[in-house]
Amino acid sequence: MVTGRLMRWVAGWLDKRGLGGVADVFDIPFARSGDLEAMHAVARRALSRGDTGRAIDHLKLAVAAEPGDAGLWCSLGAAYRHADRFDDAWDAYQRAVAIKPDYPQALTNLGEWCIAKRRYEDALGWFDKALASAPAFFEARLNKIAALFELGRFESARQVAEDLVAEHPQSPEAHLNLGNVLIHSGRAKQGIKAYRKALELRPGYVEAHFNLATLLGSPEELANAIGYLENQIKERGEAVQYLGFLAAAYFADKQVAKAEEVCQRTLERQPDNIIALVTLGSCLSSSGNSAAALPLYERIIQVDENQPALHSNILFECNYLSQFGREAVFQRHLEWARRFEAPRLAPDDFHGRNHDPRRKLRVGYVSGDFMAHPVGFLLRDILRHHDASQFEIHCFSMVIRESNVLPELREAADKWEDIFFLTDEEAVELIRKAEIDILVDLSGHTAYHRLLVFAQRPAPVQVEWIGYFHSTGMTSIDYFVTDPYTTPPDGRQLFSETPVCLPHTRFCFSPPAYSPQVAAPPYKESGYITFGSFNRLSKLTDEIVSVWARILISVPQSRLVIKSGFLSEKSVTDRLVERFEACGVEKDRLDLRDRSSHGEMLAQYGELDIALDTFPFNGGMTTLDALWMGVPVVTVAGDTVVSRQTVSALANIGLADELAFPNVDAYVKGVVALANNPLRLADLRKEIRPRMAASPLCQPEQFARDLEALYRRMWQAYCRGEKLPSAIT
Repeated sequence: MVTGRLMRWVAGWLDKRGLGGVADVFDIPFARSGDLEAMHAVARRALSRGDTGRAIDHLKLAVAAEPGDAGLWCSLGAAYRHADRFDDAWDAYQRAVAIKPDYPQALTNLGEWCIAKRRYEDALGWFDKALASAPAFFEARLNKIAALFELGRFESARQVAEDLVAEHPQSPEAHLNLGNVLIHSGRAKQGIKAYRKALELRPGYVEAHFNLATLLGSPEELANAIGYLENQIKERGEAVQYLGFLAAAYFADKQVAKAEEVCQRTLERQPDNIIALVTLGSCLSSSGNSAAALPLYERIIQVDENQPALHSNILFECNYLSQFGREAVFQRHLEWARRFEAPRLAPDDFHGRNHDPRRKLRVGYVSGDFMAHPVGFLLRDILRHHDASQFEIHCFSMVIRESNVLPELREAADKWEDIFFLTDEEAVELIRKAEIDILVDLSGHTAYHRLLVFAQRPAPVQVEWIGYFHSTGMTSIDYFVTDPYTTPPDGRQLFSETPVCLPHTRFCFSPPAYSPQVAAPPYKESGYITFGSFNRLSKLTDEIVSVWARILISVPQSRLVIKSGFLSEKSVTDRLVERFEACGVEKDRLDLRDRSSHGEMLAQYGELDIALDTFPFNGGMTTLDALWMGVPVVTVAGDTVVSRQTVSALANIGLADELAFPNVDAYVKGVVALANNPLRLADLRKEIRPRMAASPLCQPEQFARDLEALYRRMWQAYCRGEKLPSAIT
């Protein structure tokens, strides 16, 4: 007897140290002789190894020997569940509950069984029964979060998850489930923070790692996440939370057709699932159908009225669509401000700040685009040329991955702060402590903006510049920096901020060191005109496709190169080809290309004779790149900031009168006329880069002085208790 107890103790000791296989050597003889404890131990270890057959065999012997043991029946049910024998699992769990009606583990297992069968209301009932018996039972509380989530009761799920985290702050599972609820409720930033906490507590936590990779990861990590999520769905059933993540992972991996299909499946199950609505909207917009994406974003507003970032998506999309007039788009921006800015407005309380109008100023830039992005490239040389004797530069970065930051930007800044994981209140406090005098937003209503930080007035003077192409609609941002060509004095543009102009341009182009030389006009070798656009597909509205089709039909033998992200996906290219074919343009006249490195893209401009600008959403950096490569860009001059970006660039190199047109018909005639004028095309090819290099667009030192002079005037006006006058008469 003593020897038997000793051997069982040894088996337990080995098991606790992860030596289950060795522990079995000691336990199996006792299990065979009818020792229930040994049978249970052997079965449990077999189950952990995935040997469900052995686990079931031992547990069946155990319940035959002791049919009144609820724990054995519960374990047998778990073994059946792992073997996908659902009916047998249900019967075993029911036997356990019949023996012990208040048995929380068996009640919880019945709830898990119902989740696997998509019977979520039933599952919730079982979890509530378990918690009535044992209110602190951790497993039941975790599973209740999942059931509430699947039922779309996100607020209730969030409350349960937050309570669980508060009571179990060291539990990675609690943080993971909170992250799931937050992500699918549109609170991505907080959700990411919860996943990171789960990984901090358990570095090898596979589910937290892949959920985080789905949201933030590199293409390699996302590919791994797709495999993992597909496997989870195969093993656990089509839980909505896994479907939503899978759709997002497919989209990030540019598998648009699969992403759309999974979104539709998710929305059939849960019509108000925010992550599916956002992902499907992104699929449609990114493949050139912003008009279809807009109703999805508006539906999100109906689902959750309290998500400013999701509401910003709608404002961004409106800039693509010509059916929304200037006034309608502006009113939507004002409504965003009324809903989200107004409740957070704070008074100007900088009376203790040094109001010397001539002193050195602290300028803070806030952006999620301090990386290889148009904003990063446009800002790079400005930061390098700021006058360090007069301005101290602080960057408040919303870039998620530190490795993505352009090193030149970090090196040029005097102070660098990562604020992605800070709450708005924490970011406000950080900026106030830094005593920033002029705070400049470089994001507007784009991804990862922090506009609500500006609402709380952390700096005396607040400014909008280069990151957005429309008024923010906010009253807490004092100025919108523009230029005389983007915002002409009599242009009747609409701003909630005061528009103020730099002398020539609001953009400063930094020619990349890897820029190829300007190529010879390609028509000389090909014998036909090649048009092209390297703008985002989101800008290719039905009107754009129709107008470009008119141009192609009017210029026989001409070709059109479209280069953009997602054109490696067959469903996207097929859809785009169908749209052109519906307008009378054959497939073989289109050359559709996916994204590439910036250097490769610049080289491919050498294959274009004429770049076709999009409207009403003009190219920004795309236009500047094309011009630098000697390619004339033809545009429609609109009446908004976003529809005059190319006009401004052309005006600065003296070509606006020739290449910018007042309406679509004039645009078509102008493009066709230029295509039929090979001598002028050849001259432009030689002229454009020298014109640009000598223009204000490429004079970073002078641009920095002009910008600093504007900042100084803003500060001097503040010190007088005034604001600068509007550039609009």
